[in-house]
Amino acid sequence: MPTQRLRVKGMTCAACVRRVEKVLTRASGVQSATVDLATETATVEAAQPVAVDALIEAIRKAGYDAEPLTESPPEETDPARALQRRLWLSLALTAPIVVLSMFLPRPLPAQGWILLALTLPVQFGVALPLYRSAWGALRHGTANMEVLVLLGTLAAFFYSFALTLGGHAHHLYYETSAVIITLVLLGRTLEARARGQAKRALESLWSLLPREVLRWDGEAYRPIPVAQVQVGDRLLVRTGDRMPVDGVALEGRGWVDESAITGESLPQERGVGDRVLGGALLTDGVLHVQAQAVGEQTLLAQVAQAVAQAQARKASIQRLADRIAAVFVPIVVAIALLTLAGWWAATGSFAAALVPAVSVLVIACPCAVGLAVPIAMLTGATRAARGGVLIRGFEALERVRRIDTLVLDKTGTLTLGAPRLTAIHTDGVSESDALRLAAGLEQSVRHPLAEAILEAAQARGIEPAAVAQAQVVAGGGVIAHGEERLILGSPRFLQEQGVEVDKAWRAPVLLALGERVVAAFEFADEPLPEVEATLHALRTAGLRLVLCSGDRPEAVEAFAQRVGVDEWYAAQLPQQKAELVRRLRAEGRQVAFVGDGINDAPALAEADLGVVVATGTQLAAENADLILLNRDLRTLLAALRLSHAIYRVVRQNLFFAFVYNTLGIPLAALGYLNPMVAALAMSLSSVSVVGNALRLLRWV
Repeated sequence: MPTQRLRVKGMTCAACVRRVEKVLTRASGVQSATVDLATETATVEAAQPVAVDALIEAIRKAGYDAEPLTESPPEETDPARALQRRLWLSLALTAPIVVLSMFLPRPLPAQGWILLALTLPVQFGVALPLYRSAWGALRHGTANMEVLVLLGTLAAFFYSFALTLGGHAHHLYYETSAVIITLVLLGRTLEARARGQAKRALESLWSLLPREVLRWDGEAYRPIPVAQVQVGDRLLVRTGDRMPVDGVALEGRGWVDESAITGESLPQERGVGDRVLGGALLTDGVLHVQAQAVGEQTLLAQVAQAVAQAQARKASIQRLADRIAAVFVPIVVAIALLTLAGWWAATGSFAAALVPAVSVLVIACPCAVGLAVPIAMLTGATRAARGGVLIRGFEALERVRRIDTLVLDKTGTLTLGAPRLTAIHTDGVSESDALRLAAGLEQSVRHPLAEAILEAAQARGIEPAAVAQAQVVAGGGVIAHGEERLILGSPRFLQEQGVEVDKAWRAPVLLALGERVVAAFEFADEPLPEVEATLHALRTAGLRLVLCSGDRPEAVEAFAQRVGVDEWYAAQLPQQKAELVRRLRAEGRQVAFVGDGINDAPALAEADLGVVVATGTQLAAENADLILLNRDLRTLLAALRLSHAIYRVVRQNLFFAFVYNTLGIPLAALGYLNPMVAALAMSLSSVSVVGNALRLLRWV
């Protein structure tokens, strides 16, 4: 099935996404279309070849712009910067409008004409993108927030313009027009910045891959760009390098940190025949690797693709304000037209009929509607930030109140993220002697497990043994040739040194004295403080808890038992975590996923609610709805409760925003409210909205 990818410009909300998808699916030959607001891209699946120009033309007719998406898109102006320039211009013009309208003791000569000159560039220049978006919505039979904004601002502007033409200097509402447009533009600027951060986060995933790699050309290893690597190439990866591709180890040995990809908490030993993943960090050793998957076939690329697809689905969520506007706008327009017609028929005077009609439109001005959600989000987000939580968007609040299942990653989310020595098993030596010998061998090693052994010795007050002639074998372990040979390393390494390792010794690090294993060291990632109590509180709140980790089964099982979680899944790759979330959602569950790394990004994007902790990567954070700024899991419980409170305030604000309209529109239509009183009622609705939202700052 032919596929076309386009870059779409000018989208501002979920309603824009729906319109672009709608016009694309109506194009001849198109089977389906998926639009991603975060990356501003459209993917079109066609049953037959479709001309790109035809798709671009369809998008332009809907009020947006588009271009073919190439592998290396041309440099373009940052949309947030363009919007910011418009915002500064709007602020520069609006400030004197407000001063002249509200703070002068008496009108200036020709004040109406001065206000008109200042308002014109704001109403018809700065607000030009709003007109395009509103026109696109109206052409396709819908009404979005832009329609509400322009309805109110144009009513205020043209009413004031009519009074100015008549020589009046009082009861002008130019400041209403200018202030509303400036506030809307501020919101658009912030949204553009957020989308830009999301796009950069997706691109930053590839920073895990090196720009150059050493490839064998038959004579020597020579540096080449990673993009030139092909399947079957032999590559050299040294300590501190990241794996450029997915492959298999041909020679060498090393310890590989795959936590960013798989969630495995401890570095893994890799030797001949073992698989390595692109983006994993070789912390110790040297590996000769044969490339088996490159480019879009690597696990890293599949993670990025899964994130993009899940984001596209999530971006289609409809904004609550747009849903209200779709019903509210046609009703207001109809009432205003009926008012105009009724008064004109009753009085025979168009001027007399215009005043009550304009009063209807002015009292229906969406100033409070525009403030209802942002002011609640601002105050609620401020209160949340004080408690260590960032809330990403109103959509998160719609979903958080319905969450009934919590899927939690383990490593770095519920744990400290660093290995700790948890047990020492000995045969023929004491624990303290085993730890003293191991610490002596590990003094010259830079490795997470070595550091864990040294920290344990220090905590117990044990001085590391003086070890002479210690030899560090890269990627393997340590050998000391004294009176009796000492070997510390993985079971595989000890076997390679001629030590017989019984199957009973299953720990990751063993100590051999001569030809015999005398000690085994077990490690675990310790739970964060208060985790057990917090998980109990979450269960008490009615949430189903599921532990999901890329760590090995025995480690996940032990951790689950320790913190009291009955349902757990281990050795989960990124796609498997996302599949678990999809499976739970298919059962009718409302799922929140809590994670911290790149390996969690697909599941975070797939979940109804994504939550990351402060240690999360940028990619994980950009796919989250809630970001916890500290590692105390009690913050999550507080965040869920605060989100419910914010959502309640949003709904209350929307009620306040419309109650004045509901009560005032009939009075205005009957001629009992002039535009000045209508504007006062509109202002009172805004005051009510702001005052109600400020209560969140005192939320406990």
